Parts: sequence; C-alpha cells; structure tokens
Amino acid sequence: MDAVFHFAAVSRVAWGQEDPFKCWQTNQLGTLNVLEACRKTETRPVMFYASSREVYGEPIYLPVNENHPKKPISIYGMTKLCAERTCVSYSATSGLGQSVNQITFRFSNVYGSTRDLPSRVIPKFMMKALRGEDITMYGGDQVLDFTFIDDTISGILKAYTKSLDGHRELLGEDFHFVTGRGVSVADLAKMIVNMVDSPSKIIRTDANNFEVRKFIGDPRKSHKLLGYEPRVKLEDGLRILSERIAPSIKAR
Repeated sequence: MDAVFHFAAVSRVAWGQEDPFKCWQTNQLGTLNVLEACRKTETRPVMFYASSREVYGEPIYLPVNENHPKKPISIYGMTKLCAERTCVSYSATSGLGQSVNQITFRFSNVYGSTRDLPSRVIPKFMMKALRGEDITMYGGDQVLDFTFIDDTISGILKAYTKSLDGHRELLGEDFHFVTGRGVSVADLAKMIVNMVDSPSKIIRTDANNFEVRKFIGDPRKSHKLLGYEPRVKLEDGLRILSERIAPSIKAR
C-alpha cells in the first residue's frame, strides 16, 4: 500500500466518558498498532490520522488555528491528543531506524452521511424534526463549526494526492478541515425545524460539563498548503441531508 487512513476510534465524547478504558484502549493502543504495522512494511506508506477539534479544549482565541495550545477537557480529547503525539514519536524526527510518514487531520462536527451515528447532534435533530418529535438540547449555547462530509472528504483527498505527488513538506503536518463559521446548537435546532417545517418543540436541559462550549476553526493553513476550500454552507448541507434521509422516515 502507499497510504493508510486510520479513522477507526471510539468516536464520541460521551462514549469516552462512559467507558474510559475502552476509549483509551481503542484510540491509543489502536493507533500504536497501526503505526507499528506501517513501520514494519517495506512500502513506507503515508499514514493519515483522523484527530479532532477536541484536542484543543476550550479555546483561548478564535478562530482556532493548528498552533493553538492543546488542553483537552474530555477523555476522548485526551486520547486523541496522546495518539497524535504517538504519531509524532514514530516520525522522521524521532530517530527511529524505520520511521512512519504521517499527516494529521482534525475534524470538526462532520455531518451529511446517511450512515452517521443517529445519536450525534445533527442526525438526531434532523430525525426528530422529520418525525415531528420534540428535540432535547443539552445546553444550546455551544457554538460549533459544522462541516459537510463532502468538504471533509475533498480535504482528505487533496492531502493524499499532494503527499504522494512529491510534496514531502506536508509530512508531519496537521490540518483543519473546517468552515471558519460558528453556529450555536440552539440556532442549529431552529434552523432544522424551520427548514423541514416541523411541529417539533425544542426543549433545553443542562449542558454536559465535558463538552467544549465554543469552537470555530481556522481553515487558512489547509487552504494555503492543500487548496482546501469548504463549499457547502450549513443551510445547504442540512437541506441535502434532509433530502437524503426523508425517504427512510416516510417508509416507516
């Protein structure tokens, strides 16, 4: 192989809080297993590691760029940051006899797939709205950077293509695939309800203490080095998602 995409993980913040051992075992040891496999192969593949905005914790400035201090507040965020550092320990700067070429991606609230986890915020709100069921929010004041899946994939493919076309300067770098726009969870819920003309009521409850309250990412590094450019506005992405999943709701 010429590339390995390591996207496997315990992938929800809440799951990490519920089962920290499994989260550490999967996200940390799992990453170590992939790195070892890459290190031992003769083809020297580039490993692309899927990390998360959660590694930053609560931002001290916005928009957050890749150099922002990393102080995760959740178990999931800690496992992701430690896995990132494990990748660095296997890189060419580590002095290993056989190192691993790697590039890190940090995703932010990717949405738009019909195979998404139904418990994540956008799929959950959309399914509830389409069914006319009440939507319960934990907090609602959180401001987040929601990125459509097609834009995220375009960034991944740009990094893959460039790194294999001789752009060695990309190896060891980290990249955001974000929009640079922040939207509150409360506004997101209203947007979805209004868009699908739903009778759903929006109910607020207390926010979880392990969730980051605000994140808006800076896409400029990805744009400069990869040519990444988010093209799908949140309103358009939500409309596409509703069209993708509405038939399955009606079928029931």
